[in-house]
Amino acid sequence: MNKNVVASIACAAATIAACVLSAAQPALAATSDIGKNVGDEVRTWATTLLLGVAGLVALPVLAKRDVTAGVVLALLVVLVGGFAFAPGSVKQVIESLWHHIAG
Repeated sequence: MNKNVVASIACAAATIAACVLSAAQPALAATSDIGKNVGDEVRTWATTLLLGVAGLVALPVLAKRDVTAGVVLALLVVLVGGFAFAPGSVKQVIESLWHHIAG
């Protein structure tokens, strides 16, 4: 191989490695931040998956113009979305219900 090609490949590899290492900085957080980082990642995945799946499920509902299925889908998205978007509020509601049931 030509020396210029090898030098170009080495430079590109070094640039990619630097970019990857700089992007991975949040993953290398302190021990006390691991739970927060994992929670933030799970919340991000949950919201993305929730909205993506809800959008895909809504397409046939819209095509059929089925109002009942649309209302059920909307209620499910609001219920499941509450866990992803507002976990503190959901926790408070669940604790309140439990105190009323269990006394």
